[in-house]
Amino acid sequence: MTSIGSFAEAGALSSGGSIDIAEIRAAIEDRLERQIDFDPIVPANLQAALRHALMGQSKRVRPTLMYLIAEPDGAAIGAVLDAGCALEMVHTASLIIDDLPCMDDAAIRRQRPTTHVAFGQPTAILGAIALLTRAFGIIAELDGVPTATRNRMATVLSQAVGWNGLVAGQEIDINNRAELGNAEQVEQLNWLKTGVLFVAAAKIGAILRGLEGERLEAVGHFARHFGLAFQTADDLIDRTETVAEAGKDVGKDGDKATLVSLFGADHARMTCQQHIAHAEQALLASGINGAPIRALMMRLLDKGQKVMPL
Repeated sequence: MTSIGSFAEAGALSSGGSIDIAEIRAAIEDRLERQIDFDPIVPANLQAALRHALMGQSKRVRPTLMYLIAEPDGAAIGAVLDAGCALEMVHTASLIIDDLPCMDDAAIRRQRPTTHVAFGQPTAILGAIALLTRAFGIIAELDGVPTATRNRMATVLSQAVGWNGLVAGQEIDINNRAELGNAEQVEQLNWLKTGVLFVAAAKIGAILRGLEGERLEAVGHFARHFGLAFQTADDLIDRTETVAEAGKDVGKDGDKATLVSLFGADHARMTCQQHIAHAEQALLASGINGAPIRALMMRLLDKGQKVMPL
């Protein structure tokens, strides 16, 4: 089983006291570095591509959210951070694929050239496959986590990635977006492209925490609305920020049906605020410590589009 050492031992994150989101992100970065300690058999070019894609400037939203929900202590910190790495690898793999010329044909991601621009399409595709497979390997090997729990986590993650989740969303985005004509259809696409991985992050955190029943369901509802708010805010950023500000290509959605393009920025902001309200209600129903999670949510959604003041 994976055993890299807990952040408590590394001194990067304490298991008690107040929760510092910046410390959690730093701990995730450190853990990712440890996870990509490649064997000599891995070709140097592939190693470089994986580091390029995975270690670019990122908010690490999904693993941070998972950590805040799990609220691990002591020896459990290591397993939660490893699970967060798996989630980040899945997210990064989806970005590599999304950026390909046959998809969105993006040139900038995470403040640097996209993986296919820097290393070529074949290596980018292989890198995405490598990250996806490694992610599930990490889940399977989680130290100190019961087999039944690891199986549940793998199921949640696979459902988010597969034809009921990210893959379906990408297919609609590429081949069926022109058919989207109302807010419900756009929100369904936003759910598939973004919301499903937010829910996976939240549910995995809740499973590691031991939540069941209505509390687990409430966590899922919270993450769904958080994810939808996040995607709506991202669509606003696409219209209002520069490449330097966003850290990725912008203006790529100009000919696509989004809440912004169909109904305008004001409607999109209102929808975002509605999702925030629903997310806060669900967070309260979950019974977990909502203050740091709300702080994460509002900091992310406030940037650029000024959805709601902190």
